[in-house]
Amino acid sequence: MMIPNSSHFNGAWKLAAVTIVVLLVSVPMMLQSLSLGFNKTKDVQIKDAPVGFVDANGSSSGSDSSGQCLDLDSNQEMDSLVANARQIFITMPAKAGGTSMKDFTKLCMKKAVHDNILSREELWKDYLVDSLHVQSIIASHLYHEANFLRLVKSPSRETLMIHTHREESSRVASAVKQIAQSICGFRGGEYSNQNQTTTKFNVQKNNTHCILDEGSFVNEIAANSAEVGFSTHRLLTCQSYKAIQENAPQLVFLHYKQVDKLQKLLAKHHCPELLDELPIRANMAEDKSLKVLLHKKGTDEARNSVDVEEWLHAKGPAMEWTLKLRRDASCQAKTFHMEDELFACPDETLRVTSASIDRW
Repeated sequence: MMIPNSSHFNGAWKLAAVTIVVLLVSVPMMLQSLSLGFNKTKDVQIKDAPVGFVDANGSSSGSDSSGQCLDLDSNQEMDSLVANARQIFITMPAKAGGTSMKDFTKLCMKKAVHDNILSREELWKDYLVDSLHVQSIIASHLYHEANFLRLVKSPSRETLMIHTHREESSRVASAVKQIAQSICGFRGGEYSNQNQTTTKFNVQKNNTHCILDEGSFVNEIAANSAEVGFSTHRLLTCQSYKAIQENAPQLVFLHYKQVDKLQKLLAKHHCPELLDELPIRANMAEDKSLKVLLHKKGTDEARNSVDVEEWLHAKGPAMEWTLKLRRDASCQAKTFHMEDELFACPDETLRVTSASIDRW
């Protein structure tokens, strides 16, 4: 029997020891490498989240508004906002469902406040002291940026501001038709003097048709008068968006065509006896039966007249820039981005937050 050489025996042990050390060092490194690989995979998955991904903090990776859209059905988030608000302000520019909402509010609250009170600061103190129980819902057109800023800068956890919105070109077209009807009907303070209005616009009318001088009518539009001037861009300005960011009011934008659904939610909590009578509608286009035509001065009215609807269809896109109707506008890009999100919502209702403004 051979006895192993002690030097060979010691060498084998040294080799085994080195092997063990190498394994002890390399295995953790391999595990760490695998762990890093998994982390990298997770990072890629987060970066590749679909457009509209909303994280736990409410941040969105894209322009999808799914995290901010509100459902107008009963027992949804908008219902909860209405239920928990002790004071609700409903605001709008001209031609954005305002008259219908003001008529609804008058019936719901069983008391009328001064028309467009949120634009009449001189009436506010009288409103406050008029009665112990102030109206929980106030609907009002807003005329200027300052009216909007006053509400945005007075936030409260018990106050909800709902602003009905209409795309500006559509709103202007509706405003132009409204002015035409007011002229032909001699309505409103500036058109009520029949002799002056007839002379200024060369009004020719019967029971079904009304013809106006095109040049004089265009001058009236260019003056930014009445409904044309009470515009979206007067209210939604750079200062307005900045104020929303800094003050974070409870603010909801709602497309004007959704006011019927809004009325149902408001009635549910404030005047349930009205539910069977809804919706309340007023100043609708279908209510205006008089056909308005425009003609060039000094020409035969019949042969050279065009329906105001056709006139707007042909000249609408050029009208806003030739007449500089948006001359006071600012931060329109934010409004366009807001509209993209608003119109993408199933109920066209969008909760606006400081994060929303950052995204726009």
